[in-house]
Amino acid sequence: MEQPSLSRESNVVLLLTSHIGAGSESQTKDSGLGPVGWHDFARNIEASSLDSPGSLLQLSASEWPDNVWTDEATKSWVENRLSRSTNLAMELEELNNRGIWVTTIFEPTYPEALSDTLGSKAPPFLYVAGDASNLSTPAIGFVGSRDADGQDKEWTAELVEAVINDGFGVASGGAKGIDRTSEETGLECGGPVVEFPTEGIQRCIKKNNIRDAILEGTLTLASHYHPEAQWNIGSAMGRNKLIHGFAEYTIVIRSGESGGTWEGSTENLDNEWSPLLVCEYDETPPGNQALLKQGGIGVDPRSVSSATCFTEWLPEKLQDQTETSSMMNSTSSEQQPQPDKEQDDENYDSETEQSSLDQY
Repeated sequence: MEQPSLSRESNVVLLLTSHIGAGSESQTKDSGLGPVGWHDFARNIEASSLDSPGSLLQLSASEWPDNVWTDEATKSWVENRLSRSTNLAMELEELNNRGIWVTTIFEPTYPEALSDTLGSKAPPFLYVAGDASNLSTPAIGFVGSRDADGQDKEWTAELVEAVINDGFGVASGGAKGIDRTSEETGLECGGPVVEFPTEGIQRCIKKNNIRDAILEGTLTLASHYHPEAQWNIGSAMGRNKLIHGFAEYTIVIRSGESGGTWEGSTENLDNEWSPLLVCEYDETPPGNQALLKQGGIGVDPRSVSSATCFTEWLPEKLQDQTETSSMMNSTSSEQQPQPDKEQDDENYDSETEQSSLDQY
């Protein structure tokens, strides 16, 4: 789809929290306000005489109320960032030409599940590639070890089939192991799949299989990281909350007692973002056992093949509240964003990961 028109509020969000419009400064240390910083700023706006953040663009800096700022340096910083509006529009158009569009917490295309669940920890904006309607489809998250064995992957595939057949989408991080198995199976079943990648979206859509799935409308990528960002451990950990916050339920296939799956799952349990379903069977991995002790809900992956649908497989206490969520929203008729078929049509070996990714 084409870049939707953005409200004044969204323009302020992007100018204050993103690199867009910063030109050559786009990846400098001044990356803008983070989620908590933005929410603090928005609260100051609400407490002032201004109607909304967008009001800042309608007034000169001399007309801004003083009680919004903690000091003059902050006011000058905001004034400088908001002066980039023309650059913002140009760079949004450039992103869209590459198949990427942007949404913010003020737009109907922003995933309501994220803003409702994560609150002040929700990213104020997202870069997106793919169908917007996939972001509003109730989804089940899949997380697990990169070192998952064949049995883990088989259970994952069976669960994904049940999830798709029951009208849900799949939420994944796209990493090697359980993430990739859930994503590939979800796409084979016709989707929808939403991936929250650990690297920038522009880097992802250079991969032929990813770009093809986006063009087919079955895959949507969403990220708050710079489109050209490379993988790093911080971004991998930071995106975990998006999977847990977006999902109706998150299923842990296999977890260690450290690493990304463990950290994301324990953070979910601490914050109660989504019910954490933890696979439990005869030889339950130590990490899974530890998550169950911390409040995870035990589920038997061996029984999914005998269930008529995903909802039936859930523990009885969860079934009633899930049935109403399984109705998918009607599919948007908007045209898909078109990653350029001629650009960067690199030969990507889907079985090959960067060495740094394998260490995560």
